Amino acid sequence: MDISALNNISYGLYVLTAADNGKLNGCIINTLAQVTSTPVRVSVTVNKANYTCEMIKNTGSFNVSVLDESADFSVFRSFGFVSGRDTDKFAGVNYKLAENGIPYLPDNCCAYVSGKVVETIDLGTHYLFIADLTAAEKLSDKPAMTYAYYHKNVKPRPEAKPSEASGERWICNICGYIYEGHLPDDFICPLCKHGAADFSRIDDGAAKDKQENAGPEKWVCSVCGYVYEGSLPEGFVCPICGVGADQFAAL
Repeated sequence: MDISALNNISYGLYVLTAADNGKLNGCIINTLAQVTSTPVRVSVTVNKANYTCEMIKNTGSFNVSVLDESADFSVFRSFGFVSGRDTDKFAGVNYKLAENGIPYLPDNCCAYVSGKVVETIDLGTHYLFIADLTAAEKLSDKPAMTYAYYHKNVKPRPEAKPSEASGERWICNICGYIYEGHLPDDFICPLCKHGAADFSRIDDGAAKDKQENAGPEKWVCSVCGYVYEGSLPEGFVCPICGVGADQFAAL
């Protein structure tokens, strides 16, 4: 089976947000859908390892901001490459609170919706939340960002290999950026601007050893940068880009 065939399905990209006990959080998802019109209900699917998922389970409420084509890679870096368990994802981010007290993004988004969960379906690695629509607002006339548009126009291209013979692969421990080839001592990550000291070799086990001594496991998708927390299941599929567990590296 060629799992890459799923990449041809037209997904949108969204920022799913939640609030619990004064904590605001959000993550990137690609699975918002209207499921009924009377009543108006939507569904979202979220990985159980995401802190946002845990917050929605606790509160039963969420917002979804529909990203448009003006969103740059910084949005995905802020909401997709770090964990809200130890990072304030809204630090320095312009946001507004909807009537349900949950944030939404007024910039780089063409709409937002609010949902109140009426049913939760356990899908193994994910929860499917079905929710009544409690609010909705159009924010702009800009086209919504599709999965295909993100990969063609937003996602950074991989760094050209400085040396084909080196066979080295390095991962930024901060944002998940992948560098192939011999890593220069003065290298600066093009995404988060951290230096070579914050990179780990993917192929020498260094990243895994570091994670084992640092607490809960974290895995980063080498294709899109999605971060998974916990023990990575063998059959796991990235919820953002659809690649399998073999394309994930330990942080």
